[in-house]
Amino acid sequence: MFRNIARLMEKILSEMPPYDPKIIGFTIIGGLPEGAPYPDFAEDEEGESDVEVVEGDDCIYITAVTDVRADGAPYVTFQEDSVTLCTGGDEETVIDLDCEIDILHSFYNVQHGVIDAVCRKKSAPGEVARS
Repeated sequence: MFRNIARLMEKILSEMPPYDPKIIGFTIIGGLPEGAPYPDFAEDEEGESDVEVVEGDDCIYITAVTDVRADGAPYVTFQEDSVTLCTGGDEETVIDLDCEIDILHSFYNVQHGVIDAVCRKKSAPGEVARS
């Protein structure tokens, strides 16, 4: 299975434009053998963060791992210049942004233990927003 995924990724990357591609929120879930303990994806490996923030021209993309065993559903709250992530339970993470965002057009999705938030950047007065 992984060999096929590697070939697919090679094909996709070879057909991309010559500038550096970015991969945001990639998840493979193959299932667990019966009776195996649930893996703790929240553990930091070599100082890696559980939250990834990538800034594009029009949007800021935030990806985070949720705690599927915690009580309460994960959610995202958007503010003008920050985003609050709750990845499950009572713990919240505030991410300060370097620009203002359009709260009404920002959104998030929770799927397979991952939160993906898309924060639309606010257009400057007189500037035409790209879609």
